[in-house]
Amino acid sequence: MKIRRSIFVFIAVVAVLIALVLWHGKKQSVETPVATSTETNAALTATTTTAPPAQAAANAVAPSKLDKGEQIKEGLATLNDVSIAFYGKLEDQFGSPVVGAQIAASIRIYNGVQSTTEQLSVASDANGFFQVKGGKGESLGLWPRKDGYTLATTGTEFKYSYMYADHFTPDPNNPTVIKMWKLQGAEPLVGIGKEYRLLFTNAPFFFDLVAGNVSDSGGDLEIIITRVPGSLSKLSPGDWSIRLKPVNGGIMESDYATSRTTYEAPAEGYQDDYFVQMKQDDPAWYDNVHKVFFLKSRNGQVYVKFNFDFGINFEPSSIMYFQFRGVANTNGSRNWEATAPQ
Repeated sequence: MKIRRSIFVFIAVVAVLIALVLWHGKKQSVETPVATSTETNAALTATTTTAPPAQAAANAVAPSKLDKGEQIKEGLATLNDVSIAFYGKLEDQFGSPVVGAQIAASIRIYNGVQSTTEQLSVASDANGFFQVKGGKGESLGLWPRKDGYTLATTGTEFKYSYMYADHFTPDPNNPTVIKMWKLQGAEPLVGIGKEYRLLFTNAPFFFDLVAGNVSDSGGDLEIIITRVPGSLSKLSPGDWSIRLKPVNGGIMESDYATSRTTYEAPAEGYQDDYFVQMKQDDPAWYDNVHKVFFLKSRNGQVYVKFNFDFGINFEPSSIMYFQFRGVANTNGSRNWEATAPQ
């Protein structure tokens, strides 16, 4: 009886397993067409329905970036791969040719594939002429050198790229003149570097730039300030002015680059004063002055080149800011050669 019962249990278990297998197989056969039908419908929907613009843009990100990168490279190559040719002449301050100078040249290459520089060197001939030719690039920088001379031209970098509307165009029949200063011998100069914080007054200030002080008269430069009684700021603009008047001399506005390569004070071209008038309704209203000047004072005894910074006081009772930085020749000479690289 026990054996028969065991056999019966075994047969029952096998029957249950077979039933489960058949049921699972039937379920798969029923579900498979549904999955297939769903995928087919999705495919059909994709082919007949236009994706939303945002989704379409997202789908196109990868190829768009690739295409844009290639376009940028091609554009840079078209604009910046310009044949480099330069025709120049070196002259000193007297108009004489600078013979046998070495001109270091640097060609800037930036075309989407390369970002580098190519270095080369040429020399000026017996008439001061020289040529630079080599490869293609975006710009060309030049640095002429010769013992006893220093560079006196402010801009020696030339943009060839067509990205610039006023890009440089070489002309073999019209060489570009680059000035060099022939050193005559430096003279002692007085350094100027002084800051002042002064209360407002209607009376003029007299600055002795050489001694570095301010007084009621004399010196090198008279400065007169005017302002409205109330507050002054960019949020509350108002009328103010500043006038710079050399003491027995003249003043000339310059710029930082030019002043660096000017090794002799100009002989002429000075004005009696320099005046800034700021109006309340000026859309470009500002509360400060940052300028570079050449100054002749004390009947031509002193020649100065200096940077000038000024800030008007915000309140009538607050202070004004003045700063002078530069050099002065106090020997009655226009020589500023001590400022040149020796």
